[in-house]
Amino acid sequence: MPRFFVFALVAVGALAVALPAVVRAVLPNQHRTDASHRRLRRATAAAVLLAVGLEAWGRTVAPFGGGPIRAALGASRAAALLLVGCSLVVLASRIAVAALGRLHPAATPSRREFLVQATTGAGLAMGAPMFLRGGLRGRTEFVTRTLELVVPGLPRALEGLTLVHLTDLHLGVFFGPRELAAVVDLTEGLRGDVVVITGDVLDHQPRHVPSAMRALARLRAPGGVYAVLGNHDHYTGPGAVRRGLASIGVRTLDNASVTLGPRGSLGRGLVLAGVDDVMAPMLETGSGPDLDAALRGRDRDDPVVLLAHNPRFFDEAADRVALQLSGHTHGGQLNPAGAAARVLRYTAGTYRRGDGTLFVSRGIGTTGAPVRVAAPPEIVRIALTGRSA
Repeated sequence: MPRFFVFALVAVGALAVALPAVVRAVLPNQHRTDASHRRLRRATAAAVLLAVGLEAWGRTVAPFGGGPIRAALGASRAAALLLVGCSLVVLASRIAVAALGRLHPAATPSRREFLVQATTGAGLAMGAPMFLRGGLRGRTEFVTRTLELVVPGLPRALEGLTLVHLTDLHLGVFFGPRELAAVVDLTEGLRGDVVVITGDVLDHQPRHVPSAMRALARLRAPGGVYAVLGNHDHYTGPGAVRRGLASIGVRTLDNASVTLGPRGSLGRGLVLAGVDDVMAPMLETGSGPDLDAALRGRDRDDPVVLLAHNPRFFDEAADRVALQLSGHTHGGQLNPAGAAARVLRYTAGTYRRGDGTLFVSRGIGTTGAPVRVAAPPEIVRIALTGRSA
């Protein structure tokens, strides 16, 4: 709950600053008097109260899948994010116009104001339709693909073993029964030997666990379904998530491992390990990742495939595992022109260090605003091979 209050304060503050900044930039002539300023403050307060009310509804009483107000809550979050983006455009425009004024002192204040207005208006006119239409639609345009990854030392009997990798479902208000049914159908169509889920199964609401598990119960694989927890599962309540997964036959590898034999049957040959999320100790909901515990009692010569929600754990595990599968980043979720890669060390795709390989999936669901831009959701079928490229 404290996390929600921090998030709410930041979101409310950003909206309260962004809305008047954008309105004044787009309609400067209509906001010069004290009366117009008062009207704008009242409109901003009403927008903030509406956003807070929708968030409170979504956090406390919304059913799994969101129910009838899901669209309003999604539009509120998307609009707030768009306004914040536009306010940054306004700030950049004002900085640029101020620099232009220093270079051309003869430029009148009205001309400078017009340049800010034109830049902000153009940004809204071009960016809003692309962001809202493409971003909202893009969150359910699921991509499936097959990837071959090398696992040094993979036993010949396991050559070609396939893992279907799911991550970051964020089951909750914006990812409900309809979206999940589509994901399960696509997963079944990939016909993997084993299904692995690398965290953030739930978004944040423990009330959604029973309904979400009923919707997820169709997920099956010949060699079993295995999962680890992510930070959002810890926000939800790790015990509730573990019990929910166990109730539908999904085994949580909580600093633990199993050994996979030919075609996913239990036996010897390939260690499938999982660790708790790196944020668990900070949230005081778990002990965090412990690779030593996960591999205790395993043959040191058996290659290891590790499930870890946060890809940054690869920095610690790279020398001890053949392959780490992770999520967490959503591929940036908002990643125009590959901007996320400038911020995130591991964004999406394959990374290598020595004999260790990390694969980071863009995942399936969303967090915050239910939009994706240039980061389509994906379900990846991974074929394992012991042959070096």
